[in-house]
Amino acid sequence: MDIIKSVEHEQLKNKIPELRVGNTVRKMTDSDCKNISMQNMQFSREGLRVLAFAYKHLKEEKEIGTEDEEHLIFIGMIAMMDPPREESKAAVEECKCAGIRPIMITGDHALTACAIAKDLKLIESKEEVTTGSDLDFYIDDNEKFDEFIKDKKVFARVTPIQKLKIVESLQRQGEFVAVTGDGVNDAPAIKAANIGVAMGSGTDVAKETAKMIIIDDNFSSIVAGIEEGRNAYSNIRK
Repeated sequence: MDIIKSVEHEQLKNKIPELRVGNTVRKMTDSDCKNISMQNMQFSREGLRVLAFAYKHLKEEKEIGTEDEEHLIFIGMIAMMDPPREESKAAVEECKCAGIRPIMITGDHALTACAIAKDLKLIESKEEVTTGSDLDFYIDDNEKFDEFIKDKKVFARVTPIQKLKIVESLQRQGEFVAVTGDGVNDAPAIKAANIGVAMGSGTDVAKETAKMIIIDDNFSSIVAGIEEGRNAYSNIRK
């Protein structure tokens, strides 16, 4: 049996032509697709991370490839709450007061990212949020790309190469960029940043690439480190 998670809802009818209701498998209708998409949007607006699950039976045991991610049977969705740490809100506010521009780059759905960013008071409106598909329109033109992202604070559904492009764009605009990450896919952006920061629980690749490792995985620790560094610099200048 092949089990797939996180199929884009735009691909539902193409990749998942059937769904399971109880012990019955039937054809996926337009109404089914609409209801699934609406439920996903509702969960996302509440700041929940949503996974959609589908499966198929394989005729023989073999290595799974992308060609097997077709003709699936939908079985349901799971919505999970992964709220930011309470101290993160204060840390974001401290960043703003200190002249630091916090930016969220995530693989989450745009509505989920927007809800979390608003909870953190990272953004005030959805106009400050963009997606990887929007970035693709400007990815080959540095000037247009720089102009497009300069006022954005949340980037959702972003690929590793797009994250790297965002870092490079901010640097072209004269920003001193610190990037945090914990996965293998974060390594290119961490390496390109002026300061690459890896989480202590992250992969070895991320930690080997970074210039700094945050042992407690806490964003507020980064802010506290900046404060200490500025105090030390100020004392040296005196």
